[in-house]
Amino acid sequence: MVSDSRRDFLKFAGAAASLAMLPPGIRAALATPAARVTGTIQDVQHVVILMQENRSFDHYLGALRGVRGFDDPRPISLPGGATVWRQPKSNGQTVLPFRLSTDSTAAQCLADIDHSWKGSHTRWKDYNAWIATKGPMCMGHFTRADLPYYYALADAFTVCDAYYCSHHGPTNPNRMHLFAGTSGMTVGDYGAQAVNNADDGNWTADMSKDKATFAGHRWTTYAERLQNAGIGWRVYQEYDNYGDNSLPYFANFRNLDRNSELYKRGRAWVEGSNAGNASSARGEHLIAAFAKDVREGTLPAVSWIVPSYIMSEHPAAPPAYGESLTSRLLDALVANPAVWSKTVFIINYDENGGFFDHLPPPLPPINSGLGKSTVDTATENYNGVPVGLGIRVPMFVVSPWSKGGWVNSQVFDHTSVLRFLEARFGVAEPNISAWRRAVAGDLSTALDFAGADPVWPALPDTSGHMARADQTCKLPVPTAPKQPQMPRQESGQRPARALPYELHTHGRIEASSGRYWLDFANTGVAGVGYTVYAANRSDGPWFYTLTPGTELSDYWSAKTYSQGKYDLAVHGPNGYLRAFKGDLLKATAAGGANPELRVEYDVANERLLLRLRNTGTGACRVTLRPNHYSSAAPRSYPLAAGATVDDTWTLAASAHWYDFSLTSDHDSTYLRRCAGHMETGRPSVSDPAIGA
Repeated sequence: MVSDSRRDFLKFAGAAASLAMLPPGIRAALATPAARVTGTIQDVQHVVILMQENRSFDHYLGALRGVRGFDDPRPISLPGGATVWRQPKSNGQTVLPFRLSTDSTAAQCLADIDHSWKGSHTRWKDYNAWIATKGPMCMGHFTRADLPYYYALADAFTVCDAYYCSHHGPTNPNRMHLFAGTSGMTVGDYGAQAVNNADDGNWTADMSKDKATFAGHRWTTYAERLQNAGIGWRVYQEYDNYGDNSLPYFANFRNLDRNSELYKRGRAWVEGSNAGNASSARGEHLIAAFAKDVREGTLPAVSWIVPSYIMSEHPAAPPAYGESLTSRLLDALVANPAVWSKTVFIINYDENGGFFDHLPPPLPPINSGLGKSTVDTATENYNGVPVGLGIRVPMFVVSPWSKGGWVNSQVFDHTSVLRFLEARFGVAEPNISAWRRAVAGDLSTALDFAGADPVWPALPDTSGHMARADQTCKLPVPTAPKQPQMPRQESGQRPARALPYELHTHGRIEASSGRYWLDFANTGVAGVGYTVYAANRSDGPWFYTLTPGTELSDYWSAKTYSQGKYDLAVHGPNGYLRAFKGDLLKATAAGGANPELRVEYDVANERLLLRLRNTGTGACRVTLRPNHYSSAAPRSYPLAAGATVDDTWTLAASAHWYDFSLTSDHDSTYLRRCAGHMETGRPSVSDPAIGA
């Protein structure tokens, strides 16, 4: 367990700051305990959702302490063996992630880059199309020096480092997943809006500017479901909403009576905002309306915040403007402790905006060539291309129930926000696909409704952010460095939320067919998506979705396609890895050794159970070596033909993280690697190999 003492907390936070240095609103937030009545999600009375624009996780938070960023010890490999960090250019050179300095360049006002629908699974399957498709600037990233408020927000509350946008493509389909649970496919609408930005061109809140020729979408939004259930809701927007309010694209929100509830809650813009001041406003009218409702105790149960373009963080809008907006929204919330103590404030990003992230998303195996699933994937298939999930994006959960600088590494997407609302208010969203419900959680693991409030670090003052950004935008335009060096993350760990995963992958040779089999199992309480890469083949990767309590198996014809060689890597959530490499012809030859390693969890005794078995006809000696988290000496085991040896791998001293490899003297290419985190149902710490 992570201690709540000030000393231990500041060890994780990495810096101490006097509470007296905080702005009054933040001091109030830190002093306000959660309104615990039942100790459950039912204590939440308000959910505020701010979806910003077009930033990837690594682009914003890859350098943050204690998240799966630039120091990830288990990144995927690209064809040819280079790590995912070395994205290829057409001339054979590579581009590494590089810092976008807001001190010396105009990185705050970085130009927009391509972020359209991926179009082709083939183009993106190897995850090496970033430079060819987006250009070298997609590899640029920020640090704490550039995003001080967001980094401090992560240190104070909870950051989610496995939150993916819903769709590998642009804004509108992603936002429809947030507002309606789908971009159309689960309700049978496979029109252009399912994957592209299809709207009427009215990027304001003014209904009179709606184009009559645009046929609004016909499926039901979640706002309508809340309305029908008698749950209060509202969209807070100024006259300029950059087209980011998805509701006007639905038929039921067009040609409305201006006295109707749907108009007043979903289409009206806030007082003080108008066409004349739209270009000069900096969120002040939106903040004033929001703060008034908080102050007067009239904040609805569910609020969607839709900023103007300049405040949205969409390139070339400055990130500092978004930090200012977020800070002012939080100030407004904590100004009324009675409201703040019952609120969950969610900050996410609609899509990655073309910016690189190193963790490929789970994908639905929409046909047998892409893998297998224990749950239906039909409504994730757009003309033979798997739609989601999309690229990883930043996600913060800000609440009295999320304080403490935690990281949550459960897989989420935009529909997870609706599922959180489902869990709290009991209003179902049937538009969410069965596959998304399987692979993405409902955000409940990001909050602790029963625990104590820890001590706090400071949040920076953002009052000068916008003015400074305006000045730095006059600096030279940033460029990719000619001699790139791999960036590093901040040192140290952060407390980690317990996850609902218990993952298993075991390998076996089938001598009669020359196949190598992988057996997947999910004994956890949440669904999981595995991805398998074959380093010695040009096809793949393959995707396997398993609901709780299910198993799947699949094979690779090593004898037929690769002269008996196999080289498979299985990736899963939170750094899970199983690697299988070797020569099955050598293992199945007369007198050949065929060792396998089976790993099981022994949670009660804080250890792994290892079973080494040689099903071959010859003897071998296998050696087990730690890669991370342990300084133990290598262990060597003689395995006679048909022999089995049992051993254990203790995890108590490593916060239940493990990473070790098995080699064998019978085959110089033989490798088994097992890495990940054993979940215990209790909080832990982030990956110790990150920021070490």
